[in-house]
Amino acid sequence: MVRSGRCLCGEVRYELDADLPPLVNCHCQYCRRAHGAAFVTIGWLPRSSFRFTAGEESVKRYTTGGGYHRCFCGLCGTRLLNSETSETGFISLIVSTLDDDSHPGPVLHLNVESKAPWQTISDELPQHQSFSPEVITDLKRLRKP
Repeated sequence: MVRSGRCLCGEVRYELDADLPPLVNCHCQYCRRAHGAAFVTIGWLPRSSFRFTAGEESVKRYTTGGGYHRCFCGLCGTRLLNSETSETGFISLIVSTLDDDSHPGPVLHLNVESKAPWQTISDELPQHQSFSPEVITDLKRLRKP
C-alpha cells in the first residue's frame, strides 16, 4: 500500500511504499522540545520505502550530536522524519504528517524516564524507560494487523 504525507503548508510531500510498522509514542526530551508537545508518535521504516515527491529542496536538516538528521520543512517548520546521517538503514517517520489517519495507533510508550513531569500516561500501553532490546521484543509482539 502506498501512503502519502506532507508538511503543514504542502510544500513538501512524500510517499511510502511500505506498511506502517508498530507505532511508538516517544517521550524523550529531544522529541518534546522539537515538537513543542508532550510526546511524538513515530514509526521506523526502511529508508528505501520513503521518497519525497515534491519540495525536497525545501527540506532542512538539523544534525544532532547522535548522528541523526531531524528533517523539517524550511517554510512552515513541520517536522517530517529523523534519519541516520549515513542515509542508510531506517528513518523514523513523524506519523502526524501522513495524509491518511487510518492506522492502528501506537503500541507502546518509549523514553518515559524523561517524560514531562506534569504528564500522566493514562492508557494501558506498555511503557519503556528507554530504548532497549525489550522494546524490539514488545514491538514484534504488539504488531497490530
